[in-house]
Amino acid sequence: MTDTSRAIFMQDGAPPHTAQKTQQWCRQHLSDFWERGVWPGNSPDLNPIENLWAIVQQEVDKMTPATSAGELAEQLKKAWGRIKPDVLETLVAGMPQRMRDCIAMKGGYIGK
Repeated sequence: MTDTSRAIFMQDGAPPHTAQKTQQWCRQHLSDFWERGVWPGNSPDLNPIENLWAIVQQEVDKMTPATSAGELAEQLKKAWGRIKPDVLETLVAGMPQRMRDCIAMKGGYIGK
């Protein structure tokens, strides 16, 4: 299992993430938290959840298109359930190299 003891919790600029109450809760409950404004506003290369959402999308695309919100919710649950823990570990473990690549590209797209 991946060691997360040195993990930093970050959020993008989405309104639910930057809300005062959210920021306050994070400061009180997370050991290492980057407040809004620290993380670059548009940084999909540096955010493993973006890659994870792409994997979820691939799983949903294999299914018959949903015809209702409830059906879509069920499909999303199934898609998430198909993702193996080692995929999550790989995404997290790849972050140091992604950071190095991003620095080498001077903040530009790294194509991963």
